[in-house]
Amino acid sequence: MNLVVLGATGGTGRLVVEEALAAGHTVTALVRSPEKLTLRNPNLHVIAGQATDPSAISRALEGADALISTLGGSGSLITDSTQAIIDAAPKAGVSRVIVLSSFLVERHRFNPVTRLFTGLAMGSMIKDKIAGEKALRDSDLDWTIVYASGLTDGPASGAVVVLDEGSKWSLSHRIARADVATWLVQAATSPQTSRRSLSITDGTPSK
Repeated sequence: MNLVVLGATGGTGRLVVEEALAAGHTVTALVRSPEKLTLRNPNLHVIAGQATDPSAISRALEGADALISTLGGSGSLITDSTQAIIDAAPKAGVSRVIVLSSFLVERHRFNPVTRLFTGLAMGSMIKDKIAGEKALRDSDLDWTIVYASGLTDGPASGAVVVLDEGSKWSLSHRIARADVATWLVQAATSPQTSRRSLSITDGTPSK
């Protein structure tokens, strides 16, 4: 497959690129600063541009099969980039879109105290993600939204679990970026995750 990756210079995005290439996919990375993506591979194509620019998204999507976004940032980045994807993807003939979100967005899974604390500390980021995700859900795209627990830079455990609908989040939940990257690449090729929101964390038993 030809996978477009947004956020490829970030901590998780770099690992998504590496994982996709290792799995035999071709990767097109749309990045603001190409010099920050030091990985070299004949199957990696780097395009300079803004993820909030529909024309840049269109260029990246030429010949693509799916798009994976690991974008994170301030302001209205998620809302604006999601709208750019919604505008550009149909014109490019691409419908499959996988978006990495944060467990902090799933407000209903937290207890009241944690919900209040995280809302005060990260309210603008949460609102931006919620707005972008609503637009994606309301679109005709074949989307998957992945809510990952707190990210770590440790090695992959290979023990990713998907929370069921009644499970609660805790700020102690953690998952390695490497595990998230593997999961996102697999989701891009999996019809089982089509138009679904899924919550993932590390299921390794505590010692």
